[in-house]
Amino acid sequence: MSFLKRVFPFNAEQTVNILSEFGPLVTMFIVNAAAGINNGTRALIVSTIIAMVVMRWVLGRFPVFPIIASSVTIVFGILTLVTGDPMWVQIKVSIFNALFAGFLFGGLFVTSPTLGRYSMFTVLGLFLIGGALQAPLVMSAAAGQWSSLGDSHNPLFANLLCLGSLVAGFIVGTFFKRNFFGYVFEKTFHYTQEGWDRFTYSFAWFFIFTAFMNEVVRQFFVAETFYAVPLMGEMNGVNIWILFKIAFIMPISGIYAWYLTRLMQPYRIDGAAGEQAGAMIPAAGSGQGYALAPARTNPPRSTQG
Repeated sequence: MSFLKRVFPFNAEQTVNILSEFGPLVTMFIVNAAAGINNGTRALIVSTIIAMVVMRWVLGRFPVFPIIASSVTIVFGILTLVTGDPMWVQIKVSIFNALFAGFLFGGLFVTSPTLGRYSMFTVLGLFLIGGALQAPLVMSAAAGQWSSLGDSHNPLFANLLCLGSLVAGFIVGTFFKRNFFGYVFEKTFHYTQEGWDRFTYSFAWFFIFTAFMNEVVRQFFVAETFYAVPLMGEMNGVNIWILFKIAFIMPISGIYAWYLTRLMQPYRIDGAAGEQAGAMIPAAGSGQGYALAPARTNPPRSTQG
């Protein structure tokens, strides 16, 4: 393996996918800093559509994961423009990542003989712990310190929405009855079944981590309030959230994807064997045996919604 391949283990199509995801985000950040959140949101929507057109032209198809992520981005971007509330474009990351983490866990539950039960207990544990942590907010709401539960600025509303997305994703994932990453990316990455399971389980946890961190920053730094930021001067909550996305979420996502890909090397199989093995996935609910799955050609991309 060449030095370049070891350092940057992504092919041309994967690189196009990564750039197509981060490009709209960077565009939004720049326009938002110059012209405000509404114009930044419009730039996000337009650049997302352009990115999809470019991907269709370059790759000759619309990959599954970009379609899902871009559709969610456009919907929540429109909600921000209609309501004038930046909360929607901010919370999109939390909802999408919680939903997709649950989806990945659900797929593992019905396909993985080694991580299936762990996935179910993970979702159950996260739901119970997350629900228990809402007790102080419930008491505050009962005491009249917060507005109604239907108010989007009530933190209880956002937290329950994220927990509900996790459970909903898990339920949908069990009906999908496949390891999503193994099913979609089998033509690009060639791993053993155990490798795909570990890859998926690890990424699901990373989605949980980024959703949690997004909510911590979003809820702690109120959108309309200004804060003194070292070396940056005064910034309102939205700009701090944007800085967090640029300086933390985007770099750590790329580093984690690269690091996990390197850790998966022991589970790699050669391309020819990979295509043959990729067409065989665990039979749903059996824990043993395999069922035929149609070949897919979608390349992988970054993890952020």
